[in-house]
Amino acid sequence: MSLQRSEFPDPASHTPPTGENWSWQDLDLFDSTARSEALLVLKGFLRDHSEATMDHDPDWLYSKCGQDKSVKIFVCRAPGGRLSGYAPFFVHPSSLSFELFGIALWELPIRRYSMTAGPLLAPGVSAGEVLPSLFDRLWQILGRRETLFGLGVELDAAFGRFIQQHPGLRKKYQLLPSGKAYRRRLIALPASFDQYIQGLSANTRKDIRRTLRQFEQDSTITVSYRVYTAPEEVLEFLPLAQAVSDKTYQRNLLGLGICDNPETRRTLTIAAENGWMRSYLLICNQQPVAFQHGYLHGNIYYAEQTGYDPAWARKSVGTVMQIYRIRDLIGKGVARLDFLYGDNEKKRSLSNTYREERNFHLIPRKFPLGLLAYGLRGFNAVSELVGDFIEKWGLKSKIRRVLRKRSTNQD
Repeated sequence: MSLQRSEFPDPASHTPPTGENWSWQDLDLFDSTARSEALLVLKGFLRDHSEATMDHDPDWLYSKCGQDKSVKIFVCRAPGGRLSGYAPFFVHPSSLSFELFGIALWELPIRRYSMTAGPLLAPGVSAGEVLPSLFDRLWQILGRRETLFGLGVELDAAFGRFIQQHPGLRKKYQLLPSGKAYRRRLIALPASFDQYIQGLSANTRKDIRRTLRQFEQDSTITVSYRVYTAPEEVLEFLPLAQAVSDKTYQRNLLGLGICDNPETRRTLTIAAENGWMRSYLLICNQQPVAFQHGYLHGNIYYAEQTGYDPAWARKSVGTVMQIYRIRDLIGKGVARLDFLYGDNEKKRSLSNTYREERNFHLIPRKFPLGLLAYGLRGFNAVSELVGDFIEKWGLKSKIRRVLRKRSTNQD
């Protein structure tokens, strides 16, 4: 059976009811032939869609599946069978947390259907027309401790407006922001490194040039720099990166960072086999001091994780690592570097464009999560007021510095 790019196959036993305008179908209900054909159509759909990200790629989502993790894909067919919408979810264990200053005080284990950015719709298809039936379908299948999560939802995009404004959605879900809105920082990479530097602020240009000059001319430091891309290089990269990550405040205070474990090795090996892995390591005096881990998918580089040894902070090895990576990506002709979620001073100084985003829980109005959502909403409101108060008086940054210093000085 030959399919055009937007022509979608019929599943074996899940034909949409007669007269239904829009039908969201679960790919798990397709027979093997229809499923294979559907995935081929999706590849073309994603290749041509301007809003597609790496986290929309089924191959990437399936590569992350491990113990107790899975992928759920819904596709929408318009009358006539043409592909009009695509909604992939990464299903994994998570928790609803009562957090203060980013530290969890109490957590309820749940399973989360996570979606990055939002569903992808074909040109001319209205979110308000097709998304209500998707979220009705999801509400029916979600269990007592299962919820939805929108990661990196662009506030001014069609999906962002839909979940914030559509009245019918509130009847079945509570919309609960996770953290404050932030500017997602990106670099539109030009043809040369000199062009990139010239596009930054005068102070940033001065700081970068001074940092590189002082670092590269320091006779007390022997430097090596490595790019890791091949499957056989995963086993070398991970333990060295973890050696750096274990010294950071992200690991010691927040429990975050890169880990050399079977699941991570498997994910990175699959990524490398597909040509996506592109990670970096900076070694000074025969010791790893900074790493950058990420993926090159299509023509966009996704900066996944970063870290540097705080003992080398005065040498600005984190900044050096960032600049070496940017220079490498420009040399490869990459179009964009995506700093992913959240914002900070370093991202602001190095980026040249951004978009407004926020993360959202969509909690079904079912017991017990529906009841818990009310308490979490109130707690988050109080937490934000406390955070705003201490930030107003200049205490927030001081508290963070103290916590970071204590976490990185632990024996």
